[in-house]
Amino acid sequence: MSKRYDLIIVGAGPGGAMAAKTAGENGLKTALLERKKDPAKITRGCAMMFAIESGYYFAERMYYNRKNGKMIFPVNGFSVDYDGPARNFYAWHFYAPDGKTRMAFGDYEESIKQGDQGRLSFVYDKGKLIEGLVDDAVGTGVDLFTGLNVDGIEKRADSLVVTGGGETFEGTFVIGADGINSRVAELMGFNKERTYYCPAPGITYYVTGLTIPQSESIILGNCFQPNAPVPILFWVIPSPYEDDEYWFNVSKEEDFAYVTKESNFAHWFAGAKVNRAISYVGNLRSPVSEPYRDNVLLVGDSAWFGEAEITGAMMCGWKAAHAITVALKDNKPDREGVLDYISWWKKSYPEFDDYRNFLMIVPFGLLFSEEELTYLFGLFEKPLPPNHNPFLVVRLVKKALEPMMPRIEKEMPSVVEKLQMLEIDKVDEFLGNFKTFFES
Repeated sequence: MSKRYDLIIVGAGPGGAMAAKTAGENGLKTALLERKKDPAKITRGCAMMFAIESGYYFAERMYYNRKNGKMIFPVNGFSVDYDGPARNFYAWHFYAPDGKTRMAFGDYEESIKQGDQGRLSFVYDKGKLIEGLVDDAVGTGVDLFTGLNVDGIEKRADSLVVTGGGETFEGTFVIGADGINSRVAELMGFNKERTYYCPAPGITYYVTGLTIPQSESIILGNCFQPNAPVPILFWVIPSPYEDDEYWFNVSKEEDFAYVTKESNFAHWFAGAKVNRAISYVGNLRSPVSEPYRDNVLLVGDSAWFGEAEITGAMMCGWKAAHAITVALKDNKPDREGVLDYISWWKKSYPEFDDYRNFLMIVPFGLLFSEEELTYLFGLFEKPLPPNHNPFLVVRLVKKALEPMMPRIEKEMPSVVEKLQMLEIDKVDEFLGNFKTFFES
């Protein structure tokens, strides 16, 4: 016989754990279901960046108060305890294939002198964060079930029945917080309305022994492997685990070998040691039009288009749990009861900025030839203003290039043509053209 709950939460990542903590503190009878045995064990590649401190993000001006060990969300009016490791980064560098020419957001040398006040943002231990949230949730009376894969959700007259691992759970509301490859979104039919772009596979390597210029920064590098259809894009980001460790991300194992042994960046990796590697596969879809269906609310990446939104997921979990609390207190266990969350999500996510502006980074990295990219980045003799917002980066680059367009037209007109292709209404077409490559 199933146990009855006010709320069943599927997924104990940052969004689900935050929802469980909030619901438990509010006195809701809550079950938290997680497929992993240990919710805090990180089994998928994750940059673990705090997104973001350099400006408003999802209508929030979030930041970290290191002194008090709190992540602060002042617009929404809450904070999250975190006293684990945190490592600052001070600029965002885009490297051309020559391994030397770069375009920078933020003056690294000046910013690093200022410490926390000069950082662009920081990385942190996601597992430590989740562990704290889950412990807090359990401490409020939330029932935690681990090692359980959800395989069914059934809507009944006055409840939802969730099944998984041979167990049955019945609740008034369900929160789907199970990430970019959300099983809840699939089971409830949310994905039928969404545009599917392509899979997004990758491998994360945790590496020590690197010799990187301006090492405490985010690096997006670009290099061309002979006879390859498109260039290799790679990321290097400081790791929160060790002072000398870095998070290195590429799409495929052979890309790692080429970048670290044959490319113009190989000298960075001459003394490198790989401590561990974690793979992942995401599926890029357009966001849901509304994160509610039949008393199921989606939070975080399950409703959004991609990953890297850890802090945004916590906001969703917090807001959704409060909305469900109000709905139950008002005896409105339906869509009307949680309209506050639905409208908040729309305002904070799809209406705050078009998700396709984020996806513009893909054509920005893949459109240009080796010569064009080196030329383009070489135009920036000084750092651009500090920025860590991926939704803004391509627009900011194009704006900064506007005064230089007559020069570019004269020196390398092909760059002008390709810059004109970087328009938001062309993203779908671009990703469609590259779908075969991504799927391979």
